[in-house]
Formats: sequence, structure tokens, C-alpha cells
Amino acid sequence: MGEISLHYPGIWVFLEKKYGIKKSQVSAQWTLAQLCKQFELPPAQILFMEIQLDAFPTLIEEITALEVQRLIQNETDLAVLDVREAWERKFGSLPGSIVLDSSLVESIKTSWPKNRTIILYCHFGVRSKDAAHFLANEGFLKIYVLKGGIDAWSVQVDPTLPRYTGAYC
Repeated sequence: MGEISLHYPGIWVFLEKKYGIKKSQVSAQWTLAQLCKQFELPPAQILFMEIQLDAFPTLIEEITALEVQRLIQNETDLAVLDVREAWERKFGSLPGSIVLDSSLVESIKTSWPKNRTIILYCHFGVRSKDAAHFLANEGFLKIYVLKGGIDAWSVQVDPTLPRYTGAYC
């Protein structure tokens, strides 16, 4: 933890804010995996992604499934991007969504207007935040992440869309 805090000094604020863990409760010699085990946190790779995303805040906004539904119904130049894996998409997708793959990323970077409204989603919201940060760093201005991912959509908007396990993030 000592080494991680050198590269991400905001880690202690993040851990206390998100998980209620104080620096005094953690040994500097612990690995991230030990921290996760001790406090029953998400797997170390997921926690590390959260730490990285928290370290580089942008203007990305998390919005609820109901807000996403309203945007889909009312916004004319909207892109809904699915960042999940192929096996996850077999359970269903949001209306009008497009799979975000490497060829689409290149097209987005080179030809999409920077003010186009973009909504990203995954299973629970971590991978979509990662993709949103990437697009924000490419200069895109109107980026939204579906808070709680497609799982939240299944609960709040469309209960006929099956919920699934796996893909922790």
C-alpha cells in the first residue's frame, strides 16, 4: 500500500470516502490483494481501476437508468455504447446501443463531433467509466455513464431484460 500511495496520494481519501477505511487501519506493507481480503472489498484489479479513475476526475457524469431512458427517447444525436463482452451481450442490450470495439474507437476519435452526447454502459459501471475517461481525454464533452450499468436498467427500466452474474465490473 505504501508504494501505491506514492503514485496515487489521494488513495486514502478515496478509501475513506468510498469504503470507510482509514489509513491508520492499513499496513504500508500490505498488497492491494491483502487490503481487499481484510476489508472484503472487490477484487484487487477492480479496486485498482476505481483508484485510478478517482485519481483523474473529469466532467463525466453518472446518470440513472431512468435518465438514460429519457435521453434515448428524446435526444436526436445520441450514441449509446456497450462496453461489455460478447457473452454478456447475449443477455440483451439497451435500445439502439452499439458495441464499442477497436474499430469504432478509431471512428469515434477521427470523425465524431466532440459535443455529441455519448452514453456508455457495462454490467455494473466500472468498465464504462474507464471508457468514458478515455473519451474525455480525447476531448469529448458530453459523456454519461449509466450508473449501476445494465443491471440497474434491468431493475429500474426493463425487468424483462435478464440480470446475470459474472463480469464483476
